[in-house]
Amino acid sequence: MKKFLVILIILLLIGGGFFAYKYISNEKEKDRIAEIKKGWYLEIITEELNVREKGSKNSKLLKTVQKGDIFKVLDVEVLGNNSFWYKIEYEDDKVGFVYNTKSLNYLEDYNNPKDIASPILKFNENVYYVDSIDDINYDHLYVWDDKPNYEVTHKVYHEVGVDFNGKNIDQYWIQYTITDGVGNTDSKLQKIVFTNKPSEDQVYNFYDLER
Repeated sequence: MKKFLVILIILLLIGGGFFAYKYISNEKEKDRIAEIKKGWYLEIITEELNVREKGSKNSKLLKTVQKGDIFKVLDVEVLGNNSFWYKIEYEDDKVGFVYNTKSLNYLEDYNNPKDIASPILKFNENVYYVDSIDDINYDHLYVWDDKPNYEVTHKVYHEVGVDFNGKNIDQYWIQYTITDGVGNTDSKLQKIVFTNKPSEDQVYNFYDLER
């Protein structure tokens, strides 16, 4: 009986030590993440992402990180077309590079001190239907930038004329423009149909549209 009690006590001590170790480890990890989040960091949002030795897809693979992992960002290289190599600290004093592109978006970038990306503006429908020119809004648009200080504006153009088949043209177009804090822009043109047509002093000549 005494032998059984000794074994039971040993098992309880081992189990208690294991859970104490897990608790302390979890608390340390929480503190580490909280410290990282005070600065520039990223979070992996794809299932897996490779960490490379250099900012190149042909560079040596150092590690594969998982969805939900959070890392301190040291720098970023902008490739154009909203593609980037992020220089991160993936382990203590170990540095590597992860790739991201906004067309696929493998990660989320937080507290970025730089305005590195060109803004993006999209819409899903070819035609925007609205009651009047005063009712135009941007609820149907998808807009994105890596900084919140962007602005969306628009102009409405009236196209009147004759097409190649001799058919009369009388239609309206709306050009949206998104401009970020450092002057990068993106513009899109969409056909717009009004229930109540605007007056000519509220619109621009379609043939003056810069494209």
